[in-house]
Amino acid sequence: MSLRRRWLPILLAGVFVVAMVALSGILRCPEVLFPETAAILCGAWIQPSQAWNVDRRRMIGLMCAGSVFGLAVNLLLPWPLWLRAPLGYLFCAVAMNVVGADMTPMLSAAILPMVLGTREWAYPVAVTTIVCLVCLGQVKLERLGLREKIDYRTFRLAPREAFVAWGRRLLVFCVLACPAFATGNAYLAVPPLLVAYTELTRPDMTLRLRPRRTWCTLALAALVGCAARNAVEYLHAPAWLVAIFAFAALVLVWDRLHVWMPPAGALMLLAFLAPWPGPWTYFVEATIGAAVWVLVAVYLFPGIRPGVAGAPAEKP
Repeated sequence: MSLRRRWLPILLAGVFVVAMVALSGILRCPEVLFPETAAILCGAWIQPSQAWNVDRRRMIGLMCAGSVFGLAVNLLLPWPLWLRAPLGYLFCAVAMNVVGADMTPMLSAAILPMVLGTREWAYPVAVTTIVCLVCLGQVKLERLGLREKIDYRTFRLAPREAFVAWGRRLLVFCVLACPAFATGNAYLAVPPLLVAYTELTRPDMTLRLRPRRTWCTLALAALVGCAARNAVEYLHAPAWLVAIFAFAALVLVWDRLHVWMPPAGALMLLAFLAPWPGPWTYFVEATIGAAVWVLVAVYLFPGIRPGVAGAPAEKP
């Protein structure tokens, strides 16, 4: 994908992200800052064709349902995070299969409020509003010829096939994420990494052929977000101003590595919102977590793999 040809959608996405960060600060409402926005903008605006097999109506519905479910679990079930998070993953898996659409950012919408302990209804309102605005912008970009029209095709796995595929994903999720949550190391399994893991388990996901670059993209996105948050915390720079440079750096990471992976945007933006235990904890744990989730998705799930069954090896 050419950075030069996509400069206008990239610029508009950057303005959207910075405006969201600024509005969150003006309103003193952290719920307005939804990290997955950067990922959805990448997949719905920046990339020429949509990154997920979903139409706009289902996109809005799934994201709204995920955010409401995540908040409701927080309010109704006083369980530890390691028990609540699998419920969010299971709910999203069922919902996507029921409506016949692939909208993996829904996982972040459901699990993020559990990780952050969100208890305000402003969260699902903000998520739904943001996704609606993204969809409206997408319509305008299509009319201007700046992106392809959505080619959504309903798909539903057979009950047995869906149970096996999602059951395996959920099992790995519980084995890896739940201990991280239980031991207080949530940054090893932050929602953007869970979204990346789920997308990479798809057998036809081409990024499975480039696991090193995929990991580097996620790690550098975490580094950019961590540096940006440090600027806010220790230099007392305005968050909206820092967000400008952070988004620009993120775009350079995407472009230079040729891996326009939406979850990297969410990983960068989440650093603005996550509790801050130290200057580099987020980067270190997210980088380690990214390595684990990428390796698990590529080598424990069936599908195309570098250097296997005639698949091309990853280029340096």
